[in-house]
Amino acid sequence: MHFGGNRNLGETDNGEILRKGRTALETALQLGINFFDHADIYGGGESESVFGKLIEEMRVQRDSILIQTKCGIRFAGEPHNDDPHRYDFSEEHILRSVENSLRRLRTDRIDILLLHRPDALMEPEEIAAAFTKLRSSGKVRAFGVSNHTPAQMDLLRDALPFPLVANQVEINLLKTSLIDAGIVSAGREPAPGHPADGSLEYHRRHRIITQAWAPLAYGYLSGRKPGTDDPRIKPAAALVQELADAHGVPPEAIVIAWLLRHPAKIHPIIGTRDPDRIRACARATDVRLNREQWYRLYIAGRGAPLP
Repeated sequence: MHFGGNRNLGETDNGEILRKGRTALETALQLGINFFDHADIYGGGESESVFGKLIEEMRVQRDSILIQTKCGIRFAGEPHNDDPHRYDFSEEHILRSVENSLRRLRTDRIDILLLHRPDALMEPEEIAAAFTKLRSSGKVRAFGVSNHTPAQMDLLRDALPFPLVANQVEINLLKTSLIDAGIVSAGREPAPGHPADGSLEYHRRHRIITQAWAPLAYGYLSGRKPGTDDPRIKPAAALVQELADAHGVPPEAIVIAWLLRHPAKIHPIIGTRDPDRIRACARATDVRLNREQWYRLYIAGRGAPLP
């Protein structure tokens, strides 16, 4: 997400942005990380452009990596000044977005294309037409969604001649609602009847990969100063550190290992460019939390006892 620079941190120098991106990419590849998640809106397209330039300069073999990108979000003022912030799953926009992403990424194919956020005006048959054209041309190999509910995925699956392979959703120790939805209790969050109820079970049943965005809970449990007064953070962070010490790994590894322990076989999408943090996350594969440790973390993250 930040490969094109983090404008919130004042990163505008292209040379520095490229240097940070190269270091992050080299670290990931050295660790065996070969899956890279993009979106056409990240950095206004600059994240894809920087990544494509680095892959070319570093002579990374295209078949050695998997590239995923997303489309569908359109910002206010695009292309006309009075246009609102909106979502667009029209065939025209999907096809145009893919062409632009291919150009920026300097590649002839995208391995997985996700629809970024649900478009209230989506026409499944129109999406299917766009996907079929992209697949038959070899420009996209597989398709998925992001932030979609089971009902929305059913609408798409009924129209598509091939499966959805992934749904990217926010899930972490401080955002447990998709797990909470499976804990039967009148007072749970989300409330009974929440449209995302059963998402993880739906993914498992239909062999849809659960991709977790913000899997590190924005770093609040692994050393970052909280930007919120959420009372759950301090005790949860203390427990993460306790388990990190017990397993001899950095706290990031525990936060990621908690996701990996779930039987949905969740794929965490980490967003850092810090090489030390990338290495810390990779240590999660050295950890196998037992059932009691997993539930201790879950209860701490929820900030409330189980029913």
